[in-house]
Amino acid sequence: MRPRTTLRNVLVHLKDKVSKEDTAECVYKIPCKNCQKVYIGETGRSFRVRMKEHQKEVELQEGKEIHRKF
Repeated sequence: MRPRTTLRNVLVHLKDKVSKEDTAECVYKIPCKNCQKVYIGETGRSFRVRMKEHQKEVELQEGKEIHRKF
């Protein structure tokens, strides 16, 4: 019988865990807050960078809609 927890298992970590925001080369899904539509995208950059780009684009589109109303 062998112990499940060994000194090697406790001390050696082969890879550091990457947060979801720092994940690169991924497929992602963004639901719309105003309707039932969903955007599915793929990126080679980090997810954090791509989300900031999406947020800026939404802000630009909302700004254009406000100017159209006046």
